[in-house]
Amino acid sequence: MSGVSSPIPRVVRAVVDTNVLLRVLLSKAGPSARVYEAARRGDFRLVLSPTLLREIRAAFFKPHVRRRYPLSLGEIAAFMADLQIVADVVPGHFEVDLVPTDPKDNPVLACALEGRAGLLVTDDRRDLLPLGVVQVAGCVPVRIVNVPTFLRELTAGHSRPP
Repeated sequence: MSGVSSPIPRVVRAVVDTNVLLRVLLSKAGPSARVYEAARRGDFRLVLSPTLLREIRAAFFKPHVRRRYPLSLGEIAAFMADLQIVADVVPGHFEVDLVPTDPKDNPVLACALEGRAGLLVTDDRRDLLPLGVVQVAGCVPVRIVNVPTFLRELTAGHSRPP
Protein backbone atom coordinates (compact mmCIF):
# COMPACT_ATOMS: atom_id res chain seq x y z
CA MET A 1 0.00 0.00 0.00
CA SER A 2 1.36 3.40 -0.89
CA GLY A 3 0.01 5.24 2.13
CA VAL A 4 -2.02 7.55 -0.11
CA SER A 5 -5.67 7.11 0.54
CA SER A 6 -8.35 7.71 -2.02
CA PRO A 7 -10.91 10.39 -1.18
CA ILE A 8 -13.98 9.26 0.69
CA PRO A 9 -16.93 9.31 -1.69
CA ARG A 10 -19.17 12.24 -0.90
CA VAL A 11 -22.82 11.47 -0.31
CA VAL A 12 -25.10 13.54 -2.48
CA ARG A 13 -27.43 15.85 -0.56
CA ALA A 14 -30.70 16.68 -2.31
CA VAL A 15 -33.93 18.46 -1.55
CA VAL A 16 -36.85 16.65 -3.12
CA ASP A 17 -39.69 19.05 -3.86
CA THR A 18 -43.03 18.51 -2.20
CA ASN A 19 -44.68 17.84 -5.59
CA VAL A 20 -42.44 14.75 -5.91
CA LEU A 21 -42.76 13.56 -2.30
CA LEU A 22 -46.55 13.83 -2.38
CA ARG A 23 -46.61 11.29 -5.21
CA VAL A 24 -44.66 8.72 -3.17
CA LEU A 25 -47.87 7.58 -1.46
CA LEU A 26 -50.09 8.31 -4.43
CA SER A 27 -48.16 6.09 -6.85
CA LYS A 28 -46.13 3.51 -4.95
CA ALA A 29 -44.43 2.13 -8.07
CA GLY A 30 -43.70 5.37 -9.91
CA PRO A 31 -40.52 7.40 -10.33
CA SER A 32 -41.20 9.46 -7.20
CA ALA A 33 -41.39 6.29 -5.12
CA ARG A 34 -38.03 5.19 -6.61
CA VAL A 35 -36.49 8.49 -5.54
CA TYR A 36 -37.79 8.00 -2.00
CA GLU A 37 -36.60 4.39 -1.85
CA ALA A 38 -33.13 5.59 -2.92
CA ALA A 39 -33.16 8.00 0.04
CA ARG A 40 -34.28 5.22 2.39
CA ARG A 41 -31.41 3.01 1.14
CA GLY A 42 -28.95 5.83 1.76
CA ASP A 43 -28.08 6.35 -1.91
CA PHE A 44 -28.39 10.09 -1.19
CA ARG A 45 -29.25 12.27 1.81
CA LEU A 46 -32.71 13.75 1.62
CA VAL A 47 -32.82 17.30 3.02
CA LEU A 48 -36.08 18.89 4.21
CA SER A 49 -37.20 21.77 6.41
CA PRO A 50 -40.14 22.16 8.79
CA THR A 51 -41.83 24.37 6.17
CA LEU A 52 -41.60 21.64 3.52
CA LEU A 53 -42.83 18.98 5.96
CA ARG A 54 -45.87 21.15 6.77
CA GLU A 55 -46.51 21.70 3.06
CA ILE A 56 -46.43 17.96 2.35
CA ARG A 57 -48.74 17.16 5.26
CA ALA A 58 -51.20 19.89 4.20
CA ALA A 59 -51.22 18.67 0.59
CA PHE A 60 -52.52 15.25 1.65
CA PHE A 61 -55.58 16.97 3.12
CA LYS A 62 -56.48 19.13 0.14
CA PRO A 63 -60.01 18.19 -1.02
CA HIS A 64 -59.00 17.24 -4.58
CA VAL A 65 -56.21 14.97 -3.26
CA ARG A 66 -58.48 13.38 -0.61
CA ARG A 67 -61.14 12.65 -3.27
CA ARG A 68 -58.72 11.12 -5.75
CA TYR A 69 -56.47 9.34 -3.24
CA PRO A 70 -58.38 8.39 -0.10
CA LEU A 71 -55.37 7.67 2.10
CA SER A 72 -56.00 6.77 5.71
CA LEU A 73 -54.78 9.04 8.48
CA GLY A 74 -52.51 6.18 9.56
CA GLU A 75 -50.87 5.97 6.12
CA ILE A 76 -50.26 9.71 6.09
CA ALA A 77 -48.93 9.75 9.67
CA ALA A 78 -46.62 6.80 9.00
CA PHE A 79 -45.22 8.44 5.88
CA MET A 80 -44.66 11.77 7.66
CA ALA A 81 -42.90 10.00 10.53
CA ASP A 82 -40.71 8.06 8.09
CA LEU A 83 -39.83 11.25 6.23
CA GLN A 84 -38.49 12.75 9.44
CA ILE A 85 -36.37 9.66 10.09
CA VAL A 86 -35.01 9.43 6.54
CA ALA A 87 -34.34 13.15 6.02
CA ASP A 88 -31.88 15.60 7.45
CA VAL A 89 -34.30 18.27 8.66
CA VAL A 90 -32.66 21.70 8.69
CA PRO A 91 -33.99 24.37 11.07
CA GLY A 92 -35.59 26.41 8.29
CA HIS A 93 -34.04 29.75 9.19
CA PHE A 94 -33.04 30.72 5.62
CA GLU A 95 -35.29 32.99 3.63
CA VAL A 96 -34.70 33.81 -0.01
CA ASP A 97 -36.46 35.65 -2.79
CA LEU A 98 -35.12 33.86 -5.86
CA VAL A 99 -38.21 32.58 -7.67
CA PRO A 100 -39.85 35.62 -9.27
CA THR A 101 -42.55 33.61 -11.05
CA ASP A 102 -43.81 31.83 -7.90
CA PRO A 103 -42.69 33.10 -4.48
CA LYS A 104 -44.26 29.99 -2.87
CA ASP A 105 -41.27 28.04 -4.26
CA ASN A 106 -38.75 30.14 -2.33
CA PRO A 107 -38.85 27.88 0.77
CA VAL A 108 -37.77 24.92 -1.39
CA LEU A 109 -34.68 26.79 -2.57
CA ALA A 110 -34.06 28.15 0.93
CA CYS A 111 -34.04 24.58 2.27
CA ALA A 112 -31.52 23.49 -0.36
CA LEU A 113 -29.25 26.43 0.41
CA GLU A 114 -29.51 26.04 4.19
CA GLY A 115 -29.04 22.28 3.97
CA ARG A 116 -26.01 22.56 1.70
CA ALA A 117 -27.80 20.37 -0.84
CA GLY A 118 -26.20 20.47 -4.25
CA LEU A 119 -29.39 19.27 -5.92
CA LEU A 120 -33.05 20.12 -5.93
CA VAL A 121 -35.28 17.46 -7.51
CA THR A 122 -38.57 18.77 -8.85
CA ASP A 123 -41.11 18.41 -11.60
CA ASP A 124 -41.94 22.12 -11.52
CA ARG A 125 -41.27 22.93 -15.19
CA ARG A 126 -42.71 26.42 -14.99
CA ASP A 127 -40.86 27.99 -12.08
CA LEU A 128 -37.97 25.91 -10.69
CA LEU A 129 -36.48 23.83 -13.52
CA PRO A 130 -35.88 26.90 -15.75
CA LEU A 131 -33.58 28.33 -13.06
CA GLY A 132 -31.04 25.57 -13.81
CA VAL A 133 -28.45 26.40 -11.15
CA VAL A 134 -28.89 28.78 -8.25
CA GLN A 135 -25.79 30.31 -6.73
CA VAL A 136 -25.79 32.44 -3.61
CA ALA A 137 -22.60 33.77 -2.01
CA GLY A 138 -21.44 31.57 0.85
CA CYS A 139 -23.70 28.65 -0.12
CA VAL A 140 -23.26 25.48 -2.12
CA PRO A 141 -24.60 25.99 -5.67
CA VAL A 142 -27.91 24.19 -6.18
CA ARG A 143 -28.50 22.41 -9.48
CA ILE A 144 -32.20 21.91 -10.23
CA VAL A 145 -33.10 18.68 -12.04
CA ASN A 146 -36.22 16.69 -12.83
CA VAL A 147 -36.95 13.22 -11.44
CA PRO A 148 -35.83 11.21 -14.51
CA THR A 149 -32.52 13.07 -14.66
CA PHE A 150 -31.92 12.58 -10.94
CA LEU A 151 -32.68 8.84 -11.10
CA ARG A 152 -30.47 8.40 -14.16
CA GLU A 153 -27.56 10.26 -12.57
CA LEU A 154 -28.00 8.55 -9.21
CA THR A 155 -27.94 5.15 -10.90
CA ALA A 156 -24.87 6.09 -12.90
CA GLY A 157 -23.18 7.56 -9.82
CA HIS A 158 -22.86 10.94 -11.49
CA SER A 159 -25.22 12.91 -9.25
CA ARG A 160 -22.60 15.09 -7.59
CA PRO A 161 -23.07 18.64 -6.44
CA PRO A 162 -21.69 21.17 -8.95
